[in-house]
Amino acid sequence: MDGRRHDVLRIASKSIWKERFTRNFEFYCPMCTTPRRIGMHPKPGQPIHFVQVGLTAFLVALLAREALPWIEWKGLVSFVPLWIGFEMVYRARVRAKVTCSKCGFDPILYLVDVEKARSAIQDHWRKRFAEKGIPFPGSEAENDAARSRPAAAIAPAGSAKSRAVSEDSEAPEVEA
Repeated sequence: MDGRRHDVLRIASKSIWKERFTRNFEFYCPMCTTPRRIGMHPKPGQPIHFVQVGLTAFLVALLAREALPWIEWKGLVSFVPLWIGFEMVYRARVRAKVTCSKCGFDPILYLVDVEKARSAIQDHWRKRFAEKGIPFPGSEAENDAARSRPAAAIAPAGSAKSRAVSEDSEAPEVEA
C-alpha cells in the first residue's frame, strides 16, 4: 500500500506544464558538442527587464520634472530610448557569452554569414595552435576530408581491379 501511494505522489508531483525559464540558459555547442551554460536568457523581454527599464524611466522622468519643470511627466517617454539602449547592451553581452571557448564557434555570426564564421573558427584554432607552438595545418594537409579518398575506395596494388585499370592505362592505343 505504501509503495502504491509513493508512486501516485511521485506522478502527481511532476508538472504537466513546460519548464519555466531559469536564470542559467543551457545548451550544447553545435560544433564540438560541449555542454554550455550562460547566466542569462538569449532574448531580452523577460518581465523583470520591463520592470527594470520602467523603473529607470520613471526615475529619469522624476529627475527631469524636478530639473526642468516644463517637461512634467512627458519624461516617461524616455522608456523608448532606454529600452533601445538596454537591448543593445543585453544582446552584446549575450553574443560575448555564447561564443564557444573550446572551438571558437559563434552561432550569431553563423546565422549572419557562414564564411565569416568558418574563418573565425580557423582564426581561433590558429591562435590555439600558436599558443602551444604547433604549426597549423594548411589547406593542402593530407588529412583534408574534402580532398582525401576513403580507404575503401583505394584498392590494394595486387587486386584484379587495379591490374585491369593499370593495364588499360598503360596499353598503347591500337589504330584500326
